[in-house]
Amino acid sequence: MPTALTKFTPYSRPDAAISALDARAIGYQAPLVITTPNMDWVPELHNDDIEELMAQADGCFGAADCFQWPQMYCKEFEYAVCIPRKDTSSIDLQFAWFTPTTADFAIQPGTAFAVGTLHSHIVDSKKDIITNMLASLKHDINVLRRHPLTYRDIIIFVAQVQRSFLDIIAFMDYVEIVQPHLTSGWSSWGPLEGNSRWMGCFTTDSKICDIYLNAGVPMWLVRTEVYISPQMNIIKPVVLTFPDDLTKNVYCEGNITRPFPLLYRGYTGTFAVNPGAPLPSTLPQNQASGKAPSQGQKNKKARKITSSQLMKPKDSKIADAQPNRDKWEDLCRPENPEAIGFWTSAFQKANKDKNRVKKGLVDQGYRFPEPALLITPSSPERKKLFVANWLAARPLWISRVDHNPPERFPSPQLWRDFLNSSPSGEPSTIASSSSAGPTAAAMRKQAATQIFGEDLQDTQGTTWAIGENVQWRNMTISIISLCNPPLRLMRLILWELYKLNFRYELLALDRVMARASWEESQHNRRDLLYSIFPEEGGFVMWSSSLPDDDSGLWGRRIIDAFPCVDNFCKLLSCWEDSPPHLNAPLDASAFDATTYFQVMQQACDFTCNVSSTTLAGPPSSRTAFLRNISASFIPRSELR
Repeated sequence: MPTALTKFTPYSRPDAAISALDARAIGYQAPLVITTPNMDWVPELHNDDIEELMAQADGCFGAADCFQWPQMYCKEFEYAVCIPRKDTSSIDLQFAWFTPTTADFAIQPGTAFAVGTLHSHIVDSKKDIITNMLASLKHDINVLRRHPLTYRDIIIFVAQVQRSFLDIIAFMDYVEIVQPHLTSGWSSWGPLEGNSRWMGCFTTDSKICDIYLNAGVPMWLVRTEVYISPQMNIIKPVVLTFPDDLTKNVYCEGNITRPFPLLYRGYTGTFAVNPGAPLPSTLPQNQASGKAPSQGQKNKKARKITSSQLMKPKDSKIADAQPNRDKWEDLCRPENPEAIGFWTSAFQKANKDKNRVKKGLVDQGYRFPEPALLITPSSPERKKLFVANWLAARPLWISRVDHNPPERFPSPQLWRDFLNSSPSGEPSTIASSSSAGPTAAAMRKQAATQIFGEDLQDTQGTTWAIGENVQWRNMTISIISLCNPPLRLMRLILWELYKLNFRYELLALDRVMARASWEESQHNRRDLLYSIFPEEGGFVMWSSSLPDDDSGLWGRRIIDAFPCVDNFCKLLSCWEDSPPHLNAPLDASAFDATTYFQVMQQACDFTCNVSSTTLAGPPSSRTAFLRNISASFIPRSELR
């Protein structure tokens, strides 16, 4: 195969100057000639192959990744030419190309699933560098420190954090260094030496090559051989540099291949999307690739069909449903935390007319199980089973909802079947006493598979198992004690469930009611949502200890609650048909107890009314959502 070494020889005109059309180095990639006026090497061009874009085993995208390999110039993201290169960056930036291994993955004690975080020394060693330089990455670092993730998700999330970091560094370099050199005032200074720290880019436009040559950006001009002048200065013909050190294999767990989802299929080499944009939470189906569905996809489809049977009403003997309970009424149980007055009042005043519900806007499923499911089972053994299953599955499910939500959330019946299942995959003592026999046990196991999918099984294909203890918010809880759990413990577990339900359902409502704001800036909108709650980790409440005092919207001091109340009103003011009094800015200096009570009651009333008309589905899921809202913000003092 011909190379530049066989096709070209060094040549120098009398002036010996290297312009944008000359070659400090020249490479040949049939039928194209690639020249560079300011670098000593020529990378292989990946521009005309039909490729399937999916994350590789390291969470990156190989030669199609603008953070790993030079791409074709794109005007929309011109600053990407300044993305730092790994092999020429300083040692303090090398974490931007760090790939976690299983040795870096700390599985949390007491969880039945392989869910955890990066070891703290890995994250903490990077925290100061990033947060001091880039405040916008603070949340990403907190997620890595505090959020529950599977090892597979950690690979992707670390890569995304690294891309965000490199993207901002590239933008800063472009604005501070490159952009000033593109103005006319710098033209007389002559071209800068090529900056080997930057990624640079390919281009077919000699004018673009000339412009960025002056700014010191690594440039590779792509032409066919017919456009190569015999008078072109050639300093050095070179062999193409290939991306051999980039990861090309798909992700595996043990001997099981678990490729990341297909994102795009087509020509590579240009920026189809913002290089700094996060991966979409809903990914295209593999059918887009034109391939026949795999056996795993067929099995998944079969599971969905089978799981539809779980939606049908069951014999009341199979599970403790909550017969004839009016979900518009508060569940009077000692374990159930008392609702806050604002939400209770708003809940009672909400319009409950079923004809007002706008169906199809919000998923009718439950993001988390209804809290009442944990306290309505009649027998102690069954209550232990329900609570133990939730605590064991909790870290994995929080990870799923926060980072990779399912297409459809489980129905109340599906949650009930899962909580009533045996973790070992065999019928439990309680389940086997059911008149439905093995069929009921199999369907409960099927419910677990439907909810958790591939994450339910380890590399040996076995389901999860619960030990003698489970871990919850830095507390070790004995499984045996759940037959008759301490009252305060149950109130705390339900308090957290109400909060989780409300936070993520508020997010779902906001995506519908403030659609224009989300389209304008997802990052800003999510930050506004997070600012309502005091935790650093966003919505997630997982491994941190319980707060010692009331905070956020229910802070003991009015002035401490003001920022959260103000942000809550800002959030609601963007909703369709928001009342005028929520659009008026709040004045911190005039914010007293009277204003606080007026504003909060108005905000709660509006939220409940919107949810009653927006949440789709049958009355059970609609009223359960409102029940979650009415008891979501429960002061710590009420749980003692």
